[in-house]
Amino acid sequence: MLFVWRFVRPSLLQTYCHSPSGSWALVTGSSDGIGRGFAEELLDRGFNVLLHGRNAEKLQRLQSELAEHFPKRTVDSVVADAGSYDRPERTVVDKVKSLPGQLTILVNNVGGVHSSPAHTAFTEVTDIDNQINVNLRFPTQLTQALLPTLKANKPALILNCGSAAGVIGLPYTVVYSGTKAYNHTFTQALHAELIAEGMDKDIEVMGFIIANTESNSNRVAQPDFFTLTSRDCAAGCLDRVGSGNVLEYPSWKVGLQLRVVAMLPERVRRNTIIDIMRERVEEERATLKSQ
Repeated sequence: MLFVWRFVRPSLLQTYCHSPSGSWALVTGSSDGIGRGFAEELLDRGFNVLLHGRNAEKLQRLQSELAEHFPKRTVDSVVADAGSYDRPERTVVDKVKSLPGQLTILVNNVGGVHSSPAHTAFTEVTDIDNQINVNLRFPTQLTQALLPTLKANKPALILNCGSAAGVIGLPYTVVYSGTKAYNHTFTQALHAELIAEGMDKDIEVMGFIIANTESNSNRVAQPDFFTLTSRDCAAGCLDRVGSGNVLEYPSWKVGLQLRVVAMLPERVRRNTIIDIMRERVEEERATLKSQ
């Protein structure tokens, strides 16, 4: 019953829409995919949104589309390459300070594998530093830099997007899996520290274990029952706010799927995952070869 209740209980997201001058949400990696889904959902639920991405043209186009679709909300954007070493979070923090309102939500969504092919043997990975920067270094430094702002604008919310890969450990995504495992532990540790420092009433921290989700970077030819759309994934995450759990699932489908996988004997689980990932590798190779 507790498992069912966590997916039907009302969200407490509106707790963070309280600023008289306008409550803002920063969504990193919001040019498309799950990040765009978060932006659309937050705008639909009464928040102004600061978009973040590395492609200025793409970001500006999305900003215009969202501003037209949500005329009662304010949409702004900031360009910063999360994969760089020149402290890109500083650009984002400076932009936050100039917003005509208060930042009350930070969504650390940016992440992924930006090389091609995305699924490859560890010995052949050529963008290790970029994956570490995007999935780990940038969200960590950005969160630290924005904590004083979020505390001042309390109550505030931090949402960190993790992955089932960080729980299971997927072959052919070794670096990505490792960085997502860090995301989960980082979320849990930060949550515990805020309690220890008496700040848990000021800032809520949650992380999400996200499984297969259809997006521009993850084209799914034949989506199965467990595959979510980017918008549904984002909506599900926001619906979980206030559940009392530090790590959550965006959908009961994901929770059920991972619980079943965890019940399998280790060898069966490992071999099943290897077969699935080998198939993905072959599919990606075939797609790249045909282009």
